[in-house]
Amino acid sequence: MTDFSDSDTQDRLQSYLNIHLKKDELSLPPEGQLEALDKKKRNKWIQLAVNVAAILFFGYSFYFDITQLGSTFFYIIFAVFVVNVGLIFYQKNQIDELGEYLEWKKQHES
Repeated sequence: MTDFSDSDTQDRLQSYLNIHLKKDELSLPPEGQLEALDKKKRNKWIQLAVNVAAILFFGYSFYFDITQLGSTFFYIIFAVFVVNVGLIFYQKNQIDELGEYLEWKKQHES
């Protein structure tokens, strides 16, 4: 578990908040920010699903010789989608950590 009382951790998480929330959402209380992060998290799951579906589609069409694309082009597409899935998963983990931080912040402010 993350030590949210550490000032470096709080600075890092505050920068994550600035990245993941819009300016008007940053001015909301922690409960409102949690709701906005939940919406972001749902969108990340949708993005992950679309990217995994694209990987499966291109992999299936290449494996069964349905496509006329060359193998080099396939590997490039595959690499881009795999990197994209990794980055989206990393962002989802950041949003999860922000949710924990906002819960901690809400408990320690009251």
